[in-house]
Amino acid sequence: MMLGVVLGSVLTLLAGAAWRRVNRPVHCVWCAQASAWPTSQHDPRSCKGYVQELRRHRLRRKALGHQVEEPDPFGQLYLLDEEIEERDAALNVAAGWSADGKTPPAALTPK
Repeated sequence: MMLGVVLGSVLTLLAGAAWRRVNRPVHCVWCAQASAWPTSQHDPRSCKGYVQELRRHRLRRKALGHQVEEPDPFGQLYLLDEEIEERDAALNVAAGWSADGKTPPAALTPK
């Protein structure tokens, strides 16, 4: 009987250790490095700093002529200022405005 109790306790402890090792809490390495904390309790794919760092890396690769993944895997999440300006300019040109958004299309100018 005593052997069963000891064996059950040992197996329970081993199962608990294995469970903790397999199911570790999600943590963001980017935030942990930036804040000097050992861990941050959120997923890095939803971290603004991490996503913007990957966006900058993607823009750098694009500027150097390297192939980048299209469409952007993060979609509209945490856009950089450069990306916002680029998208605004594209929308302005599509609507007939100048790229800087200051000159209206001919249909809107008074005659």
